[in-house]
Amino acid sequence: MKKAPKPLALFLTILMLSGFIPLLGNPALDSSYTSHMYSPSQFSMNTISTNMNVTTFVSPDGSKDALWHFLNSAEESIYVEIYGINNPYILELIHELHDTKPTLEMKFLLGWNSLGYTSENDYVANNLTNLGYEVKWTNDAEFTFAHQKFVIIDNETTIIHSGNWAKTSFPEPDNKANREWSIAMTDTQVTDFYRSVFDYDWGNGIDYDSGAHGTGSPLTYTGTSSTYSNPFATAGTFSGAMNVTPIVSPDTSLQGILYCINAAQATLDIQIPYFTSVGDEGAVDQIIEAILAAKDRGVTVRVISEEEKDWIEIEEIFLEHDIPIVWQDTRWFTANHNKGIIVDGRMVLVSSINYSDGSITENREAGVIIENEDVAQWYLDVFDFDWAIAGAESLDDVNVYWTPNIPKSSTEINVTVYGHELYNDIDEVELAIRINSGAWNNVTITDNITKSAEDDLENYFYLISGQPDMTNITVVGKIREGSTWHEGVPMVIRVRDSLGSVAPTIPTPPPEPTLMDLIIENLLLIIIGTIAVVCSGISYKYRKAIKKKFR
Repeated sequence: MKKAPKPLALFLTILMLSGFIPLLGNPALDSSYTSHMYSPSQFSMNTISTNMNVTTFVSPDGSKDALWHFLNSAEESIYVEIYGINNPYILELIHELHDTKPTLEMKFLLGWNSLGYTSENDYVANNLTNLGYEVKWTNDAEFTFAHQKFVIIDNETTIIHSGNWAKTSFPEPDNKANREWSIAMTDTQVTDFYRSVFDYDWGNGIDYDSGAHGTGSPLTYTGTSSTYSNPFATAGTFSGAMNVTPIVSPDTSLQGILYCINAAQATLDIQIPYFTSVGDEGAVDQIIEAILAAKDRGVTVRVISEEEKDWIEIEEIFLEHDIPIVWQDTRWFTANHNKGIIVDGRMVLVSSINYSDGSITENREAGVIIENEDVAQWYLDVFDFDWAIAGAESLDDVNVYWTPNIPKSSTEINVTVYGHELYNDIDEVELAIRINSGAWNNVTITDNITKSAEDDLENYFYLISGQPDMTNITVVGKIREGSTWHEGVPMVIRVRDSLGSVAPTIPTPPPEPTLMDLIIENLLLIIIGTIAVVCSGISYKYRKAIKKKFR
């Protein structure tokens, strides 16, 4: 085999070391390359302005009733794309629909090797196949996990869940379960988007094969009883003008989340199971930076999460910036499995998207951003409920909030200090108040005490009279336990008679670099390589001439 000339070999070596040669794996030049061979520009992020009907529901309160209502309402088709199914009663309902509506078309696209659902998904796939329905796995070569949870009914209604079709997401009455959000949207334009996602994933899906994939084990249901009163058992129903922005991973999730955070002008409320990939300089770090930037520009931020994954790191980061983070109540909820954002009480994100780099950039996920104050306020009521009973260990066991969320100048403000963490040992409660940059005023609360959701007299409230527009009121809750004072994080009430329009445009991801971009970026290396080749060539010819001369 003839060897490459030495100068050329040296030149190629230099380019290989610089990472410039695309054939050696530069993903920017190889359009077919991603971590999972999926083009993240398949679906773009666009806002649909429409008049539509929306139903809002949450787990454990009314999730089962709402889902059953929509599935029973189907007349033509039900398409399901979901990470996992382990609820036997949902499977029973599908059997009932099979018997009562034999012409109803159903397709099921399940997550391949879904953590916690491997055997269950095998059983469901086999069961539904035997029933005569088409079942596929989401292609594992495209996504690390197919973690989406959405349902399309009659090509008119799309339901987005934060939770799977699980026992803890759609529980039996009076059973302990996850906090989850769901939203049903009846609009053909909106549904067309999710149908295109389903069709793409279905077209690339893998047919279920009982011999190759197994048949799993039968589903069971063992519930844990709960005293939770289900205050949100009645689903919210809304109709009117809305801006609707569908998002999916890996295409537009980061864009959508940053769009929400960057839009916040007064308040930003986030409920998420966990943060991970913290400090990895990836998508999650961009989200954290956006949250900190929101706080710096004068937005009041609240975060409900769980003591999971990188919770110590995120707690430290947020508290350093006076951003209160609390932990989901575990008395009535098995877990916080919600992945939602509420912006200024007028925009809401409902999704399956966790705050991990993998969820955002490698998984299939689905979500929707709704700009409508009535819809957002419904979820805000749920968030406020969870906030009031959350674990406040990171806040020195003292938590506060107020109603209304963003008061107007004519509105009296009800500020509550939540004492449930120290309920049995409360000796004194104070609320420190500062109007704008004025002096602090410490108010002792003695008589204004109401019962909490736990039916205990532990919520201490104080009424602040209406303040001029654009006033910022800083409040700090304080509780004395014996001789020890517990002091929470300062939080700012922002009095606003009006907010501007949602300011940020939809962020556009940076374009993939062209060949010319890469040439410019690597120009210095190319010049150095060229000089090295020329020098090597001269040296090679010189040595060859010397050898010839002295033979």
